[in-house]
Order: sequence, then C-alpha cells, then structure tokens
Amino acid sequence: QLARRCDTYAQTHPQTLKMARIAAIALCCSSAAALSSPAAGLQAQTAAPARAAVAAAPEPFLKDFTRPMSIPEEGIAAAVEVMRGGRLFRYCATSAETSQVAQAEKEFAAMVNQKYALGVNSCSSAIMLALMAVGVEPGDQVITNGFTFTALPSTIMRLGAEPVLVEATKSWIMDLDDLEKKIAAFPDAKVLLLSHMRGKVADMDRVVEICEKNGITLVEDCAHSCGVTWRGKQLGYHAKVTAYSTQSDKVINSGEGGFVTTDDDEIAAKMIYLSGCYERRYGKHAVRPPDDLCEVAMAEMPNLSCRMNEVTAAVMRPLIKNLPQRVEAYNRRYDAVVKVLREEAGDVIVVPTQDERVGTVGDHLNFYLTGVTDEQNALFRQTCVAMGVPVSWFQSKVNARWHVNWRKYGSPTFDLPNTDEVLRFAYDLKMPPYFDDEDFPAFAKVIAYASNVAAGKIE
Repeated sequence: QLARRCDTYAQTHPQTLKMARIAAIALCCSSAAALSSPAAGLQAQTAAPARAAVAAAPEPFLKDFTRPMSIPEEGIAAAVEVMRGGRLFRYCATSAETSQVAQAEKEFAAMVNQKYALGVNSCSSAIMLALMAVGVEPGDQVITNGFTFTALPSTIMRLGAEPVLVEATKSWIMDLDDLEKKIAAFPDAKVLLLSHMRGKVADMDRVVEICEKNGITLVEDCAHSCGVTWRGKQLGYHAKVTAYSTQSDKVINSGEGGFVTTDDDEIAAKMIYLSGCYERRYGKHAVRPPDDLCEVAMAEMPNLSCRMNEVTAAVMRPLIKNLPQRVEAYNRRYDAVVKVLREEAGDVIVVPTQDERVGTVGDHLNFYLTGVTDEQNALFRQTCVAMGVPVSWFQSKVNARWHVNWRKYGSPTFDLPNTDEVLRFAYDLKMPPYFDDEDFPAFAKVIAYASNVAAGKIE
C-alpha cells in the first residue's frame, strides 16, 4: 500500500519517483525477509499489528515546502509605488522621511530595541561590516561556531582572517566549555562571532561573562533570530554589533537583505559609510549618529557598496510590523508538529529543547534520530522524501552547514567529534507559513512514520 501511494504521489512529483521506489522496495524487502525465516508462520500471526501500521500509513504530503511567505498587499503596493517613481536607490529619496530604507531602519531598530540599524543587501554583508567595525583585520583569528551556515567562515576568510571553530552541544548551541578551551588555545583571538543557528540560543549570561573575562568582543549572528528573545528582550543586545537576515527563508522576507545593529555611535557612523554612503548623504538616514562622527567616517571609511535598495525595504516593512503576531502562529504550529513526533515516535526522534530564558520562534523544525544505524538513517530520508517531506540531512556532502564541507574552499580543519556526532542523524525542515494549520500535524505524521519504518518498528 505504501508503494502504491508513493507511486501515485510520484506521478505528480516525478523528481521524487526514484526515492519513492527505493523506500517501497526497502519496505517490501524487510517484510519478505521476515516472512522467509523458519518461524514465518508464527511471525505472520504476530505481525498483524505491524501490518495494521502499514495500512494506516499517512497519505503522502503534497504541498511545496520551498515556497516562502507571501508579501503583504501593503508591501506590494509600496514596492510598486517605488518603481513608478523610479527612486530605487536609497540615496535618490528626497529625504529620510520619504526613504523606504531609512524608515525600515528606524522600524527595525525599534523592533530590536537598539539605537541604530543599517539596512544592507544581505546578512553576510551585515556580518562583514560588523567584523570590520570592531577591528578585524587580515591575519586575525575570529572564534565562531563549528555548526552554522557557511557564510560565517566565508565572511571571516573574505577579510583575510582565520576562523577558529567551536564544538556544538546536543542542543545545537555553541559548547561554552569548548569556547573557553579555544580561547585558551588561541590567545590572539579577540572577537567571538556567535551564531544562533536556527534560533538556538546558548547561555548568554555565561557568554557575556566569558567574553568580559577574556577581553573578547562579541558580535552576534542573529540571522535566524528575528523575534527570538533572551529574558524577554529581542536577542542581539549583548553584542557590540549584531547582524540580522531578511532573506526569503527567514521570518521577514525581502528576497535578500539584512540589518546590522549597534548602540555605539562611532561604530554606527563607520558602518554607514562602509555600507556605501558617500559625500554627505548620511542626512538621508533616519537613525544616525551625530554629524561630526559621520564626517570623520566619510573621510576615513572605504565604500563597499552593499546598500539595501528601496524596493527591498518596501516589501519587508509590513513584515517588521506584524512579526509579533506571526511569531504566535509559528509557535502554535511548531508545537503541533512536536506533539505528533513525541507521541508517535518519541523513542526514535529527539527534538532539542531550549533554555527556559529563550523565547523561541518555530519557523524551522530541527530534530535528530536516536538508536538507528547509518543504513536506517538513509531509509528514513528516502521514505520522507518519497512521501513528500524533504527533510534536509546536516551531514549531506552538499549541506552548507557542516564544517567538513567548508574545507573544500580552504576553511581550516578542526576536529569536532561532538558536533559530528550531533549532526550524524540530524535534520532540518522549513515550516512554511502559507501552509494551513492542519498541514503541520499531517507532515509530522509522515516524519514519525518514516522514523518508525527506519527503526524497524513497522514492517
């Protein structure tokens, strides 16, 4: 029956046909092997519950996980108005009051409770400006996560600096014991670029204590953390400078884009000019440091032309405004998924929990399998994909979040056995906001079923 369902699904989704057949064949082979044993008659009698489980296999999931959130009508109208006027370049605006980017910066700064926010063309650019603003230079060592997105080591290396990678825990956060070991082993490192990968937050009180004790400047990568809080405040306020993302896979969708934030006047002035301001156009920033600091930065900072444009800002501004309401929906749906996984496959699937001081945003599902072999892990992936749920394995040879894959472009090699063990059976899945409420437990049932098939609990 699973084979028939998978083939039906594959007719409308030909790219999964191969995986569907693999999963069906694997299940058939498993059943055949069981029935060919000397005790086949007894097994046939005792296999009735297992057969019932096969009969009750969930329907393949048919919706598209790759589709991001839609842009609200207000954002579409604002973007069209920008295009009609032709003033797509942020400094073509007549004033800070009429600039979509300047107003988005003002609104984002208010959302994250920081003094300054600067709109840029990507979170990678935000990270680059942050590192430059705190003084990272060629030859420096920058400590960062061993489990994060490839943009972090790439950006460090782009500046001619060297990434120093820190282990991850089973909760998918930076291992702070290993952080202290790396600080001791690399005493010249003076900057920590801390990534809150998929919104998973380390003990920030201890992070700050470690940094202060060792004279380390903290830069936070909050690419996945718009809406995530620590002790009730938007995450990112511990750092000297913080980077955020508004790329389409995040909870604020501008296609590509990001913000870099700070409370430091001098750093803000530097970043305005690093991002691509020139001459005295700092006047077109609604949130900016004193003019005298901008004048100094104008003379001293290179222009890296990574500005945000007016259309990008126009489409995202409504999503900044309504984020609190959307966080509630994200978390309600996330809880529905986790409930199914724990009830139907709690002895196979582990969903990491967060520190009670963290306010979460459930825009991605992250979990790992326990008690399975590599072969069973592969069967799990095949079954999920065949049934329409494209779980992403963190140790895939093409996954941009596994540190081993970074070595191919020259990132330093670090032995991270704990991180590798965590990621060995670990998965990632988007939680598309356009899905209906009932879709979330539906695809969760597919994941639970696939894990039970892989673990041999369903024959």
